[in-house]
Amino acid sequence: MFVQLHYTNSAFWLNCRHYPSHYRCLFMVIKRFITCFTSLILLGTVCSALGQEPDSVSIYDLSIDELMSLKVQSATRKVEPISNIPASIVVITRQDIQSQGWGTLEEVLSHIPGMYQINDYLWFGTDSYGVRGFFSSGSFSTMTVMVNGVSQKEDWYNSFPLSKINVPVEAIDRVEVIRGPMSVVYGSNAFLGAINIITNQDVKSSQGVAGIGSNGNYKAFGRIAGEREKVKYTFNAGMFGSRGVEQPYSEMTDYIDPSWNLPSNPTTKGQLKDYRKYFGVSMGIGDLVFEFAQTTTNRGVIDYYPGYADGHQAEIESAYSYFSYTRALSESLSVNLKTGYSAFRNRLGYRHNSDSTAYGFNDIFSKSADGEVHLSYNRNKFTANVGLTYHMVFEDKLVVDAPNLSNDYINLDAGIDESKLKQTWALYTQVNYDFSQKLSVLAGLRIEQTPSYTMSYAVRFDPANPNDYLSRTGEYMYGDPYLIPRAALIYHLTDKHHLKVMYGVATKDASVGENMDIVRYPDRPQLKPAYMQTFEVNYTGAVAKSTMLNLSLFHNSLRNLISRTNQIEDDVMRLFNTNSGKLRTVGVEASASITIQPRFTSTISAVYQQSTNLQDGYEGIDLEYAPNLLLYTTMAYRVGKNVQVGLSGYYVGKQHTYWKPDSRDASNPLDQRNPAELIRDGSRIGQSAPSHFVLSTNVRVNQIFGTNAFCSLYVYNLTNSEIRYPTTRSNDIFEKGTLGYSRYVSFSLGYKF
Repeated sequence: MFVQLHYTNSAFWLNCRHYPSHYRCLFMVIKRFITCFTSLILLGTVCSALGQEPDSVSIYDLSIDELMSLKVQSATRKVEPISNIPASIVVITRQDIQSQGWGTLEEVLSHIPGMYQINDYLWFGTDSYGVRGFFSSGSFSTMTVMVNGVSQKEDWYNSFPLSKINVPVEAIDRVEVIRGPMSVVYGSNAFLGAINIITNQDVKSSQGVAGIGSNGNYKAFGRIAGEREKVKYTFNAGMFGSRGVEQPYSEMTDYIDPSWNLPSNPTTKGQLKDYRKYFGVSMGIGDLVFEFAQTTTNRGVIDYYPGYADGHQAEIESAYSYFSYTRALSESLSVNLKTGYSAFRNRLGYRHNSDSTAYGFNDIFSKSADGEVHLSYNRNKFTANVGLTYHMVFEDKLVVDAPNLSNDYINLDAGIDESKLKQTWALYTQVNYDFSQKLSVLAGLRIEQTPSYTMSYAVRFDPANPNDYLSRTGEYMYGDPYLIPRAALIYHLTDKHHLKVMYGVATKDASVGENMDIVRYPDRPQLKPAYMQTFEVNYTGAVAKSTMLNLSLFHNSLRNLISRTNQIEDDVMRLFNTNSGKLRTVGVEASASITIQPRFTSTISAVYQQSTNLQDGYEGIDLEYAPNLLLYTTMAYRVGKNVQVGLSGYYVGKQHTYWKPDSRDASNPLDQRNPAELIRDGSRIGQSAPSHFVLSTNVRVNQIFGTNAFCSLYVYNLTNSEIRYPTTRSNDIFEKGTLGYSRYVSFSLGYKF
């Protein structure tokens, strides 16, 4: 089989008749992608008459050699060029975001190779992501997400909901994404990597932006940044709104229960609104840096079943403040001290049925404090980093008041007991040694411990009887210290070709919410941390004057994964959190960056991965939420002096849903099937989600009529492709899967000063 590429009449045509049907569909998508891009270049030529001068800083000004020397800090806690860092790294710059027109942080992350989005409308009203063939149901919890190096974790689920982080894309200077285990540096939640969103790097960029669009989209943003004497400051404030996904419920399920009390032909219209506000400030005075941010998100969700009228609404509030002090103690030794405080709350207001007594809420709130001491030593060929971290959660609660929501209880109050708070401490070290100009090695080790802590659990069953309640306490006992190692070898074949061989281990602790089974079922085994081991070989090199290639082969082994599974106990099928998950992923990732100065830049990435379920009884069942093929591409072209035309797209392959074991029929004494037989007789909780391809485009005009004004016209999902996410265990009422955004258009106008 082969592909022939022809150029005729300013358009590309693909001869793919020798390929099977699913490949032909993919090639037709690529054909449409390239044809649209060619048309947009022509549109940009017309727009170029509006502008007079180019941007002062542009991605087009970087050569391939300069791209390979691009420096990041998130991978090893020191500033280094990508070629010297033992990790697979993607850097998204402010210029990338501007040229592509991405409107939300979710859109930015959806274009990171190896990541794929799933939205089931649940819990924190946020989108979650699979990473390198592994997806964890619920809020995003498999990568550490930071803003300016400050962790954005919430402590009830140990997750990083984007609805909490909520950074406007206009505030972002760059996003550094490190794939692979990063637990040595960032602790247990850096299971599959780390993401650092940087908003305080460019102190020369101040602007105001306003935008409107279809689907009720709007945005307003302001940034003031500058430097006076020793003081550097950045203020970012923004708001964003959207009507959200608007689809008939019949497109997602054939079983609309009459007890839901929905109107005839019900839709999600008005029920999945998305409103966000953000304020952040960063100030640096000499060696001292202060960070503060506050976010508010109001977003519609679907929990248990759809609400009536405007549905269930999640009110998400977050705030944090941090101080960081860096001091050079000598020519080769420096110290960084960091301390901070954060608070989080997610109040989910229920609107079940039309009976006013059904109003209720689900309230999660937490408060925590952090401290860190980090020493860095750099002398000749030797570099060492040593750190001590401390995290204390002094309030972490779940309060539920849902009279008509559950047959099991009326009210629930659960969380950590204030008499014995949850604490985590860690000591880590990472050393680099350069044997020669060509060969260097890295080794790292982290010792981490969460000592035992106490949780309380109180349930009220009868609203008319104040004595009808159950109150218990339980203690998390799996508090032994554990070791997390990391090692890597970097060989510089030449100054333009680099080979990295990497090994790492990562862990993921059970959260307070997951550990509540200790109180509910005190005789059950306690949860251990999930564990992952990774081997990866990476090549980075300039294969031509205008092309940089990045190639990775990775092997991930995961065990003790915490999953919500059915277990038979006393002949009754119950639902527990267990360490039963076990899987393996083998994959290859290839990316090419093409830069033809001064006008054209492009990235093309492909990920092929094979994930295998190794859990007992599931060995012959295809793993859920693990697409084999992922494709990504961006193209940007400068028309004239100041018009940028961008085109971006990503392809996500077919995904299976969770395999649910069958239940034993308690009324049938002949049904004596064992757990393996129940798994064998089970079924998927929903239909498999078909592959989808999302194509978006943007035209940006800078320096309108010679002023500092700019405008942008962005079209998301240009071809209006159906985005269907697979059914998850969190919202298994949608057996057809949930739907993503249809095509929408937005226009924004801004001014730099």
